[in-house]
Amino acid sequence: MKKSLFFLFVFAALLLGCSKRNPFSKSATVQNLKVGFIYNGMINDKSYVQAQDAGRIELERKGIRTMYVENVPETEICEEVIRELIRQGCKMIYITSFGYSTYVEEISTQFPEIKFAQCLGDNVKKNLSCYSARTYEARYLAGIVAGLKTTSNKIGYIAADSTSECVRDINAFTLGVKSVNPDANVYVRWTNSSSSYNEAKYRAEELLIGGCDVLTQQLDNINLYKVAKEKGAFLICNNFPVPEIAPNFYLTTVCSNWGVIILEEVQKYLEGTWEAQFYWEGLSSGAVGLSELSKVCVPGTKQSVEEAMRKIISGELKVFAGPLYDNNQNEKLEDGMELSFHDLWYMDWFVDGVKSNLY
Repeated sequence: MKKSLFFLFVFAALLLGCSKRNPFSKSATVQNLKVGFIYNGMINDKSYVQAQDAGRIELERKGIRTMYVENVPETEICEEVIRELIRQGCKMIYITSFGYSTYVEEISTQFPEIKFAQCLGDNVKKNLSCYSARTYEARYLAGIVAGLKTTSNKIGYIAADSTSECVRDINAFTLGVKSVNPDANVYVRWTNSSSSYNEAKYRAEELLIGGCDVLTQQLDNINLYKVAKEKGAFLICNNFPVPEIAPNFYLTTVCSNWGVIILEEVQKYLEGTWEAQFYWEGLSSGAVGLSELSKVCVPGTKQSVEEAMRKIISGELKVFAGPLYDNNQNEKLEDGMELSFHDLWYMDWFVDGVKSNLY
């Protein structure tokens, strides 16, 4: 039976589908390879780390031995953790948080025979790949879900900080909202921490008092979901699907399937064709997407998401295409033009419809 595009990224199904994309042979190379992972949190966090660890689990299913270390501080301590993984025989090491970047770039030069991969980095070196996901494509789809659901036309977005990734994702989300509901706006609040429960709770309450009836977040924890449930706000999650936390308010989840990139890199290593490169995968590869929509979504949402997803994958729809205006009504992109990779990667301005105290 043919599956609809919408179900391209039901999380578990896509992970199982990775085995078809990356068939590993039972060779001596496979048996001798050990891959290490460094995490800045716990693998059962139901958020960012668990999403990253899903890629490691898929490697284990393919017969690749792995090691991982949880709760590694984003300080020079990570260097000793890396050395220990190397002493334990790891030939490839995945550094799953941008906070380790400075240390990884230095230590990778000390071990040229080891293959490193840095998540969210962009400084590719001889033995250091960088990988990221075009989450903004999935955020656009999530914006459609939110734009159709809101009745107040006020949608809350809570983020840790104004990195280019957050700015890019907020913008894409807002454009998705505007594509189905031109009257709606997105109200952004910052926590300055990806894990602070108190700050997330305060910001959520602030948005709800201001009239927002749909909340989403770009944080590495699930604390906000409980707040949304307590206050009766509809919720779009990120990183890992957790509909059971707030079943009457949960809409969907913006997910990243890091296994798509990890399995591709490991396959190249096994084939002897590995070269350091920059990976930035999106909807077309299955690296990002939405989890299954809940029954709380308004009728017709699934069809709208499927259509937008199909157009993004085919190239018919460009998330960031002109005319584009910032939230001060300045033209940033002329009609018919597209943003360059550089402008996308280092985005530092908000589109029209974003209400924030920055920029």
